[in-house]
Amino acid sequence: MHALHRFATRYLIADAAPLSAAERWRSSLAGLFGMLLIQGVLTVAPLPAAYRHLLAPLGASSVILFALPHSPLGQPWSTAGGLLLSGLIGLLCGQWIHPNWLAIASALGLSIWLMARLRCIHPPGGAMAIVFASTPALGGEIGSILLNIGAVLFAALAINSLLPGRRWPQCAPATAAPAPQPERESEGIAHADLQYALQEIDAYLDISEEDLVQVYDLATRHALQRHDQLTCGEIMQAATSHLEFATELESAWQRLRQQPTHCLPVTDRSQRVIGLLGADDFLRHITPQGPGRLTEQVRQLLRPSRRSHSERPEVVGQIMSSHFPLARTDEAVSQLAGRLLNGRLPACIPVTAPDGKLAGVISQKVLLANIYHHQAARQAQHAMPAPSRESLDAPHP
Repeated sequence: MHALHRFATRYLIADAAPLSAAERWRSSLAGLFGMLLIQGVLTVAPLPAAYRHLLAPLGASSVILFALPHSPLGQPWSTAGGLLLSGLIGLLCGQWIHPNWLAIASALGLSIWLMARLRCIHPPGGAMAIVFASTPALGGEIGSILLNIGAVLFAALAINSLLPGRRWPQCAPATAAPAPQPERESEGIAHADLQYALQEIDAYLDISEEDLVQVYDLATRHALQRHDQLTCGEIMQAATSHLEFATELESAWQRLRQQPTHCLPVTDRSQRVIGLLGADDFLRHITPQGPGRLTEQVRQLLRPSRRSHSERPEVVGQIMSSHFPLARTDEAVSQLAGRLLNGRLPACIPVTAPDGKLAGVISQKVLLANIYHHQAARQAQHAMPAPSRESLDAPHP
């Protein structure tokens, strides 16, 4: 059963976001009243009765126009051009090509090619081509096609205009052209960037450029909000090792070498952080101009003297850093970064739980990576133009 579910989710079920409950109701009611309006237009149209009947492909067109009004597949030219051209191609193939099964296949292939060439791809056009290729005697139905197209376009405009958040047709308002300015990389995604990406994909994407920019803008805003709300407890690593005040230097050195950051917090017996020890703390107690080579001085520092009194440090508490940044698990990463803005950034930052005990550490690498992603998200947000009121009101499943 698990294998079947995995196969279905990978190959059969599209990775598409589900419609919200409100959008499902809007689409259903739009389809209901839209179809009533289409039939009403066909009934009262001042044309012969032979033209005033509903063609089956309009059911598929209505799904696109009332459930996916922002799709490029359902815009006026796609709808009108796709239905009309496909109907004409089907009619011609049905009359000129024999046998009929070849006429049907040819009509569908030619319709797809012509719709793609004229940028009016409309899936129900395929049904229209097959219907006319299957029944060449429907040559007089061209007037019915035109009437059906007019009725469905009128209904789509009327219904979608009444629903909040709907934009149909999908067109941008006319604005005065700004003075040409050279584009900079910091200005974010431009029209040329989108055109390049679409050409590289080299496949039809059922999303308009405006909606594509809006998706990017919303994702950028969400990423920035997520980084603003990220806490130190969410990016810290568990404190699997730490030192105590009385840990001998040789033991501390060996444990530091096993740490990727070469840095460890120092705690008291209650697990409260009292210091921070790094490799540089050892080097502060070595004089380069001192007697012997540097490696010998390090060995001498690490070697315990075994005497009751010694002039050189013997334990971690004597060389650890007492002034160091300390974070809390519930503290925002952005707040921590602000505190460290003008200070020295250690190799690791201890993180304490609400009770003050050591909970984990944040490495310098992890902190810098989160700061970088936060700044990149902020710059991307400022680079994108503010969405219009229509964009903010548009439904987002």
